[in-house]
Amino acid sequence: MRASSITKTTTTAGSTLRTTESSTRSSIAIFVALAVLCVVRAQDEVQLLQYTNDNNVDGSYNFAYEQSDGQKREEKGELKPVDGAEEPALSVTGSYEYTDSNGQRYRVEYVADEKGYRPTVTKL
Repeated sequence: MRASSITKTTTTAGSTLRTTESSTRSSIAIFVALAVLCVVRAQDEVQLLQYTNDNNVDGSYNFAYEQSDGQKREEKGELKPVDGAEEPALSVTGSYEYTDSNGQRYRVEYVADEKGYRPTVTKL
């Protein structure tokens, strides 16, 4: 038994457009599915729970944030003298936490200064 389909033909200024009821229904179904997906995504929106940002006249700074999805970050930086250099170098220490796609939580602590970026990763 074959499903019946209604064909609608529209002619305007020398062009013909044929649509079927089944293709129209498919288009509506796709539109509804996308609308539902957008609503679900909107409910998963990440919220900012905490935020601080301090910039000081001496060049030092401090910032931190925490999000509703569990991501966190803290960082502070300050200018420190470097042996043999005329200008001070920025020394940064900080950490961040996140969850990977498998649900594993990690914490990364780091130092970044004239010696480079040195992270330490810990599974939580």
